Amino acid sequence: MADSESPPVASPRSRLRIRFAGAATLGALGLAALWRTFGTAWVLAAAAPGAYQAAYAWTNLSANRRPGDDRPEPRLGPANAITLFRGWLASVLAGALAAAPPHPWVPIALFAGAVGLDAVDGAVARRTRETVLGARLDGATDALAVLVGAAVAVALGALPAWYLLAGGVWYAYAGSLWRRRRAGTPVYELPPSRIRPFVGTAQFAVVALALVPSGAGEGSPLTAFAALALAALLASFARDWAAATGRLGREDPPIAAGRSRD
Repeated sequence: MADSESPPVASPRSRLRIRFAGAATLGALGLAALWRTFGTAWVLAAAAPGAYQAAYAWTNLSANRRPGDDRPEPRLGPANAITLFRGWLASVLAGALAAAPPHPWVPIALFAGAVGLDAVDGAVARRTRETVLGARLDGATDALAVLVGAAVAVALGALPAWYLLAGGVWYAYAGSLWRRRRAGTPVYELPPSRIRPFVGTAQFAVVALALVPSGAGEGSPLTAFAALALAALLASFARDWAAATGRLGREDPPIAAGRSRD
C-alpha cells in the first residue's frame, strides 16, 4: 500500500495572509456590531477608513520582518494587533462625520483610545519583536487618527478648517517618497530626532482638546495652540522630506524604503 502523502505546509507568507484576513474579518464584524448603537450612516462612514487601513496593511504584509532580515514573520504579533485596533478605533471615530454620536463623550473616548495605545504598541514591540511592518502601520495609524480626529473637530466647529493640513501632510510626505522609489530616485534613512515625537504628541493634544464636549472652539486659545502645533508639524515634515530626499547632503547610501516617522 502506498504511503499517504503529507499535506503541503503553507509558507510563512500564506499563513500571515490567512491570519490577517481573519483579523480584518473580525474588525468588519466588530464594526457591524455597532449598527444598533450608532446607526447605519455612522457605520458606513466608518467603513471607508477601515477599508483603507486594511488595504494599507495588506499591501505591506511583506514587510512583516525584522529590520535587516528578508524572512517574513508568519504571525502579526501582539504589537501589530494593538496598532490595528488603534486604527479600528480611529475608523469608528470617522462615523461622527455622518451622524451624531449617541453620547457627547464618544468621539473623545474613541480618539483617546486610538492615540493612547500608541505608547502601548511601541512598548510591546520592543519587548517582543519590532518589524518593518509595525513601524509603517504605526505611522499610518497616527496619521489616520489625526486626520479623522481633526475632521470631526472641524465638523463640530471646534477647530478651523485649515487645521486639516495636520491630517493631510503625512499622506503628502509618504506619497512623495513612494513616487521617488517608483521612479528609482534615492530615498535616505531619516536621522534621529528628539523633536519629532513631541511635534506628533502636540497634534494629539490639539485634537483631544477640541473633541472634549463644550470645548473652547474656534477663535480661542485652542486655535492659537493649533496654529503653533501645525507650524511645528509642517516644519518637521519639511526637514524630514529634505533629509529623506538627500537635499540636506548625505554621505550614507540610500535605502529601499523611507523610515517611518515615530
